[in-house]
Amino acid sequence: MANDYSAYLNRYPDLKAAFGSDVAAARKHYEEYGKNEGRDASISGSDNATDFDLNRFQELLNRLEGSKGRQQRQKSVEGRRDIFQKGLASMMSNF
Repeated sequence: MANDYSAYLNRYPDLKAAFGSDVAAARKHYEEYGKNEGRDASISGSDNATDFDLNRFQELLNRLEGSKGRQQRQKSVEGRRDIFQKGLASMMSNF
């Protein structure tokens, strides 16, 4: 598989910050470190708009929906707690 070190720099902001547009430095980094780190220097890497992992997308969507549900439940609990505290405060004022 062919590598595109310009795309490699654009794919990883930390490398772009360190090397700018120096593709020779990017190639050297990939050969010495990036390959072992699991970084992608291929032409058809993850920055290609046609690459799309539907299963990964669904997993992330499910996590988002779960998080939204937890947030809604938390708001509901907090609302009931506030109502309870107000009611308790008004009952205590009768004593």
